[in-house]
Amino acid sequence: MFKKIILVFFLSSTLVQADSKDEGIFTPNQTSASLLVSYAEKLMQQAEPENKAEAEKKYLLIYDIYIKARSYALLNKVFFWFSMVFGLAILLWPSFSIIFKTHTGKWEWVKSATVQTTVTGLAALMFAFYSQYKDKQTNAETLMRYATYSEVSASELSVKISEELARIDRGFSFNSILDEKKLDK
Repeated sequence: MFKKIILVFFLSSTLVQADSKDEGIFTPNQTSASLLVSYAEKLMQQAEPENKAEAEKKYLLIYDIYIKARSYALLNKVFFWFSMVFGLAILLWPSFSIIFKTHTGKWEWVKSATVQTTVTGLAALMFAFYSQYKDKQTNAETLMRYATYSEVSASELSVKISEELARIDRGFSFNSILDEKKLDK
């Protein structure tokens, strides 16, 4: 039963982004990245013939970032729900040994401090991954906003976007979770 509830929450959070063409691009059930890529597509389609090539290049840049933002959004949601489950487990774990006191014959490990510490460590790890992918999603969406609102040519934008994507694509970093000023002390 518990697994089904978690599955329903997970699926509902990932399916919220379903596109509805009837509502146009302005629907609240989407990520910022989805809104921005739809808007960029609309601008590209409405571009004057003499600006069409530039609009297509700009759309390509924004769509490239969108692919990353969408992946980060999915990973963000997965690790959000894992961190919620493990967070609840931390809160409820001490109660398990009391509630199941008479039934812990086979499950003596439930009372183990080692197991509780492991669950706490897994919760922290899930939160770290959630935070990491949330930061990456936010950075990608911010980069999409920059590209959408910029008056700079697509070729100039591509240099800036390539540099930023390289920065965003770097591996897991605890600096995104911990304040860098605290690390310097």
